[in-house]
Amino acid sequence: MNLFKKFISLFFKYPVLSAGFLIFISLLGIFAPIIAPYDPYIADTRARLQPPGVISGKYNLQNYDLIKSEDQRPRWEQLLDLENSNKEKKIIPKNSKGTIEFQLGPNSSFVDVNRNGNYLDEIVFDDFSNCLGLSQNECPKPNLKYTKIYKKDSTGYIDFIAEEEIIDYKNDIISLDLSVIREDTKKWPWWPSGLYLLGTDTIGRDYFSRLIYGARWNLTLMLITGIIGSLIGSSLGMIAGWNAFRPKYRWIIDEAIQRIVDITSVIPILLIAIMTTLILGNKIWVFSIILILFTWQNFVRIVRAKTLTIREYDYVKSSMISGASTFRIFTRHILPSHLNDIFVIATFNCSLIISLEAVLSFFEIAIPRHWTAWGNIIKLSVEYWDWGWWDGNYIYRYQTYIPVSLIVLVVFSLNFLGDWFRDKLDPKLRQIE
Repeated sequence: MNLFKKFISLFFKYPVLSAGFLIFISLLGIFAPIIAPYDPYIADTRARLQPPGVISGKYNLQNYDLIKSEDQRPRWEQLLDLENSNKEKKIIPKNSKGTIEFQLGPNSSFVDVNRNGNYLDEIVFDDFSNCLGLSQNECPKPNLKYTKIYKKDSTGYIDFIAEEEIIDYKNDIISLDLSVIREDTKKWPWWPSGLYLLGTDTIGRDYFSRLIYGARWNLTLMLITGIIGSLIGSSLGMIAGWNAFRPKYRWIIDEAIQRIVDITSVIPILLIAIMTTLILGNKIWVFSIILILFTWQNFVRIVRAKTLTIREYDYVKSSMISGASTFRIFTRHILPSHLNDIFVIATFNCSLIISLEAVLSFFEIAIPRHWTAWGNIIKLSVEYWDWGWWDGNYIYRYQTYIPVSLIVLVVFSLNFLGDWFRDKLDPKLRQIE
């Protein structure tokens, strides 16, 4: 704990560390598609819960999944009528081409790592079983080279080339039980096969790649919602302060804005998030709107209070007398006076957004579970927190500590950086120094 306090105190004492850390995380997020060695969404079930290092095994280049439930087996349509009708043998000549057709049930999913419709890599079957009642060791496996895999609606197709003469009742391609179509998930040919810098998660996804993409997702969400919230809150704050206590019913504008702020401030965000998720589902735009609605009011009160003071200054009144428009007064006189406060509040709001994302995604509210957000990563890692209890070696707890530490450092860095800018931009504080 003392070491952690000393580490945080360095960030507070030297703002350049906070700025450098935020820049570093931002660059990781921006260049995540280039830096990440693996696809963060595609899992390799052969590499589940692996510690950092190299995992032995034969790997190829790409990854394809056909995930099915236990009670649903693919229905092999090709040659099925011939198999059931006369039991005559079907000979597939060597080097001939064919297509295997199978049905994807409602609980099945079909994922392509490239997501571009290009399925030209060689595919290998991991599991052959259910071969006409024969045991797995006795079941002959057809020597097929799988060249293309594609999907139309709920039907999947696998094109193949026979590398030997195949007799269907001997090497029976009809009754093969396809569990997984699998190849390596690495993105770059030069990356060592099976090397995972920070290990893998519970379903075999590269943990390091997910952390990098998580930074990309979290910072993008923080910037978009933070900027929109600051624009809305600052604008309404200046409008409310400008029209407060004005004649000709202009004060109603201020009262309306203030009452909206009061209402949104007392409504618990967790309750609203749960209700909107139940009604609209886990959608990112829903979550973004929730964050904006509960962060803009922080700007309104402070900007309104300062606008009440600024509008009484002589240079503002002189502009009004000279016939300057309200928009010109806002942009030339009032807004520049608020930049210091807006920046400080914005840094606080950004840290609040990061924290809310972690909390809500941990409870699986508003954010889709498959997203690589840091909160989702924490949620998944907690599920195997006690893995290794039988020998007292909890080797996977670091997968919880790392994203939590990143969130804490981002929050502290944003707040320390905001305090530093406040001290440097506020003329009164500069005079004290």
